[in-house]
Amino acid sequence: MSVSGVGVSGRGRLVVFDCDGVLVDSERLNVALDVEAIGELGWAITREEVIARHVGLSEADATADIESVIGRPVPAEWVLRWRSAYHAAYETQLEAVPGVGAAIADLVADGWAVCVATSGERATTWRKLARCGLAQWFTEATVFTAADVARGKPAPDLFLWAGAQLGVAPERCVVVEDSPHGVAAARAAGMPCVGFAGSVTSRGQLVDADVVIDDMSALVAAICDLV
Repeated sequence: MSVSGVGVSGRGRLVVFDCDGVLVDSERLNVALDVEAIGELGWAITREEVIARHVGLSEADATADIESVIGRPVPAEWVLRWRSAYHAAYETQLEAVPGVGAAIADLVADGWAVCVATSGERATTWRKLARCGLAQWFTEATVFTAADVARGKPAPDLFLWAGAQLGVAPERCVVVEDSPHGVAAARAAGMPCVGFAGSVTSRGQLVDADVVIDDMSALVAAICDLV
């Protein structure tokens, strides 16, 4: 699909979607597995702690946080075993966030360009999008990951990179995020942000977003009110 609505002069309009918890309903799976996996390492982390500390981070940054708490490197075997567990859960349980496909269709029909800017790994992101019937809206040129930049969320690098690659000025982008780390990254990038509280995060955790919604049926109106 072509990247409609984008001009190299920066006069286009771009919606920058996070993936996990915004496009695909993976955060519920991730958080439950995180609690179990991290518990194996001796840290009795709670669901609430996982959401506050790790949702929105790259695997590398989340691992660094775990290691800082447990005081040692995580075993390579642990990483591989649990990574396989996450992938298995995605293959059997993952679904699109309700209503997001229709929202994307409406945005594209209205001339908005859309892209993904995720802390996840590229191949895994594509598998998630394909399983959930959302891959049709994106191309290799419109999926950006933490591997593309030096610093992941909450730094603004990933969002700024996505906007620059697609030729859209920050003030003409709208970020859709479900995590405090992602909202902080959007604010640091100078991009308006819609917080999505329909996954594992609460409205209170997304208070720094310009607007917070609970249902994707409200997304298009929220975006159009911001830009």
